[in-house]
Amino acid sequence: MPAVKKMHQESENSTKREYVMAHLFGTLGIVIGNGAKQFCAPLSMTIQDGCRPILEWMGSEYARDSHVTCLVRQACKTAALMVKDCFLLMDRYFISVPALAVIAAAKVSTAGHNFITMITRAKIDFMAYEKPGPYPGRGRPRKKGKDVKLHDLFKEKADAFTVVKLRLYGIENEVRYYCVDLLWGRKLYQELRFVLTVINGVESIMVSTALDIHPETIILLYCYRFKIEVFFRAFGQCIAGLGYHFWNKDISLLDKFESAKESVARLAKITDIGARESIIRTYKAIEGFVMLCCIAIGTIQICALRYAQIFNDYPIRWLRTYTNIVPSEASVQICLRDYFGRFFNKCPKLRIVEIVFAKRAKSAQLLDDSA
Repeated sequence: MPAVKKMHQESENSTKREYVMAHLFGTLGIVIGNGAKQFCAPLSMTIQDGCRPILEWMGSEYARDSHVTCLVRQACKTAALMVKDCFLLMDRYFISVPALAVIAAAKVSTAGHNFITMITRAKIDFMAYEKPGPYPGRGRPRKKGKDVKLHDLFKEKADAFTVVKLRLYGIENEVRYYCVDLLWGRKLYQELRFVLTVINGVESIMVSTALDIHPETIILLYCYRFKIEVFFRAFGQCIAGLGYHFWNKDISLLDKFESAKESVARLAKITDIGARESIIRTYKAIEGFVMLCCIAIGTIQICALRYAQIFNDYPIRWLRTYTNIVPSEASVQICLRDYFGRFFNKCPKLRIVEIVFAKRAKSAQLLDDSA
């Protein structure tokens, strides 16, 4: 398969292997829902690593982007198209100088309007800087002040922490937090808002690129990031969204001892125009399959929110305990699967039904002719 490479995955789950040969997808979603339940509805899902030669052959604007900058750039473009201020909720893996530079460049391209506010989590060993003091009048002005180890602030500012009650992940928790605005990023020194939190004895550091957001709002917003993890589970288990098998004979077999750079370099050595076009078609087939599955699960999520009572009253659906009045993607899928045959009889004039019936008639004719 094109763009498959060896990747190292950092995870606290011991069941995951440290190294895998796989595709690296970047997913952009939007939180939808009501007061009862929220879903992460996927907007895009593309391969974002190991595919640089293919993107260069296609003339893509993301050919020189890393996985981090590609996803942030896509988010900025989506927010600009929506013409709405958006919060970009990301894992701590994405807090980097290139990502912040992409957001700053997007602000310049939109005439100073910053559509994206990134909210993420910082590593516990982050180093930040105070603002520089007044300019003494000689030499080059300083860009940063005194170094600040964020983890040390948990002890140094223990008395300055604010204690509040917040409802996180559906459970009311006692949260202690301390907010401070500091400079971060070597050679960038952008001012960010850091919120040090202690929840059930666990210390975390939240980060926001906007300095006017209340610390409690930052904590509450970051909790919505877990919705995309729930989406990945439903995407893989309910509709087998990653169950594609598109192979290409123009790509040589992978070597499990081969590094990621060697895999990309081997792909870039292919010079035959016909082979390149064949690989591009395979690459597009993979992304097309995954995107169609994103549309399917997004449709299921919208049905769950709009027709919750209908699915709850459906005779085939039986649950001993209802955890929520809005059914899950799996429950909606079971109901729709059972109703699929009746749908064909009730809507025979629908275009998709006519296509299916035509293919069934053609298959039956072929069987008769062969007999």
